Amino acid sequence: MLKISLVWVGSVFVALSPLSTMALPKGTQDSIAGELSTGQYQAAKDRALSLSTRAGLVGTDAAALINIANLYADYGLRDQAAALLMRAAELIDAPSSDTDRRALLDIGNALQALNLRSNASTVVNRGIKIMGKDTSDALNAQGFVALGDMAFETGDESGALIAYVNAESAMDSPSDDGMIDLKVKQIKLLSRSNDESGLADAIAAYQQLTTSSEVDSELARRNLNVASSLITTEQAGWLPVVTALVEQAAQVYQSDGDAALRAEVEHLRGLITSLSGDSEAALLRLRGALADLGSDAAPGQSYRIYWQMAKLQTDRGDLDAAIKNYERAIGKLEMIRSELLQGSTLVFKERVLPVYQGYIELLLQKAAGSEQGMLWLSKVQSTLEALNASEVLDYFDDNCVLPREVMNLATNQPGTAIVYPIILDKKAAILVRTDMGIYHYDLPVSSEVLRQQIIEFRATITNPQTSETQVAAQARALYEALLAPGAAVIEQPSVQTLVTVPSGYLRLLPLAALHNGDDFLVNRYELATTLGLQLTENSVVSQGAQSAFIGGVSDSVQGFTALPGVESELEGLETALSAEPLLNQGFSVANVSRRLGSGREGIVHLATHGYFDGDHANSFLLAHDDKITLDRLQSTLGARRFSSSPVDLLVLSACETAKGDERAALGLAGVSLKAGARSTVASLWPIADEATAKLMQRFYESLQSGESKAKALQSAQQMLLSDPEWAHPNYWSPYLLIGNWQ
Repeated sequence: MLKISLVWVGSVFVALSPLSTMALPKGTQDSIAGELSTGQYQAAKDRALSLSTRAGLVGTDAAALINIANLYADYGLRDQAAALLMRAAELIDAPSSDTDRRALLDIGNALQALNLRSNASTVVNRGIKIMGKDTSDALNAQGFVALGDMAFETGDESGALIAYVNAESAMDSPSDDGMIDLKVKQIKLLSRSNDESGLADAIAAYQQLTTSSEVDSELARRNLNVASSLITTEQAGWLPVVTALVEQAAQVYQSDGDAALRAEVEHLRGLITSLSGDSEAALLRLRGALADLGSDAAPGQSYRIYWQMAKLQTDRGDLDAAIKNYERAIGKLEMIRSELLQGSTLVFKERVLPVYQGYIELLLQKAAGSEQGMLWLSKVQSTLEALNASEVLDYFDDNCVLPREVMNLATNQPGTAIVYPIILDKKAAILVRTDMGIYHYDLPVSSEVLRQQIIEFRATITNPQTSETQVAAQARALYEALLAPGAAVIEQPSVQTLVTVPSGYLRLLPLAALHNGDDFLVNRYELATTLGLQLTENSVVSQGAQSAFIGGVSDSVQGFTALPGVESELEGLETALSAEPLLNQGFSVANVSRRLGSGREGIVHLATHGYFDGDHANSFLLAHDDKITLDRLQSTLGARRFSSSPVDLLVLSACETAKGDERAALGLAGVSLKAGARSTVASLWPIADEATAKLMQRFYESLQSGESKAKALQSAQQMLLSDPEWAHPNYWSPYLLIGNWQ
């Protein structure tokens, strides 16, 4: 864990041991340290919330907050550490010296180490000084490199390239190690683009910078990083350069016996041989790399070798051997998932997702040609569940969101069909599981065509001015592409509940609005969605009426529009749920956190702006005075999952996801996990206040009459659909039931 040990003296930060004191009383830090060391974590969390929101703090308190943040980081309490770091950064109001700037850059680096890249980027930007073009400044260079790294990790390649160019302009010495490392980063970026001349220039610069460098382990690892980047272009023209870099690196292990370095060299030699067209020789090289690693093999290296072997064996038609190596690769990935992913979108898409997709594609091939097809398809289901879990844990960067009791993959309730859309590199399919068995159907469109259909359909149904004809045509076409291939199973009269386990862009799709040629699916099925059966809480809840906590914000605050319908929505629920609402000023972060953390209500209804972003740190629910982040929601409401009063139902009545952002929809789907709730009802986009109030009133009436959550939501949506004023899918389709549908 990256630590910052700074203290304010006069107007500057100087080095300080973690438990030194400043403006905040020494007793504060000591008592928090005592609480953490004796396992009083909830008390310590409460203290962190109080400190991070405490009024009256000044710049001299920043160092103490940083020191306390170190304590929380030591105990893995990332949310509390991050809140204190952000407050410390706020207290450095107008950085006027290099010491101030360095402190902000260090805080930014610490936030990045906590995988809170958006927050880190904001803080680092404050530490960058506006200077003339090409003016050298070491702190600016450090800041721009950090911004480039964060942009790259989140998939913003153009932003990363700009930041790295700015870093190069700001560097004091164009020939030091910092410049060489920067060129390695630029080559990695340019290898992924179509800028061949830019890549060639970067390679030439790297070669010139390292011409006189000592051939040591540091140069060897830089060479191997550059070689790995060039190999990803799959351009034969780069093979001479790649070979030269790898062979220079080989000189190091030959002299010092570094087994890990030797294995990496042999791995790259295998990839070079593969690109040259000799798969048999490539496999021999890769097996040799594994042998070099031996029993001390690092999972991060060995999984990539197993993966490459599996791909070569697939190309050679040796499916059984390929499947075994995919399984080995995934096993190694599971060992290093948390340290490999760390919330990086890019790493998941490039180093995790393709491994699972390659394995799933082979399993489907085996299922198609085997008498034991259902056994192979069961493996596909469990692999899809594992992939979804990997993506969710990557998004939240937190293993503590997993449910206590989960659903069984092999047993379905009668009348329920579980649908897993399968998105592979080019093709798409669905897996359908019922109480009668498990089935696989290829889709008639490619993954990319399906994606475009979903994006176009979203644009159509989010605009209430689109015609009924246009909606119906696209809704029918999408049904034919996605679900009609499995009609023999899902259109059985006995199937009344349809549960989808979507991935990627399919999370942006409200299934209720699809049309099977006779009617919208909301009139045919009780619908629900889940991140996975093994991510769905299945614990038993007490029967009978449940108490409720309700609250929200109708005022225009913090730049968000007013929600005038919230007051009437809560008035209706006050009677229906026998609950006293927290409204506007009463719906403050402190009040909501206290009520959610200490309450015992089974239903929590929050009528306020909710926003879900591709970065979970930017996702929030709006309180009157500040934002309630998902991490704060987890530390309050989510903490109840381990008590005798976990939340059965969380309702978010005014949510929206970042437009077109697949990861944002993942945040919305995962809010149940963060909140520790069995089920969540939430919307993909905001709708008219009056429609929301009507839908919620009917939903709770149906729920209290004994209907399941899925049936209650269906009844509420059908009620809006039957009203000409609200019949457009824009108004009734965005609401999803996420998690346990019973």
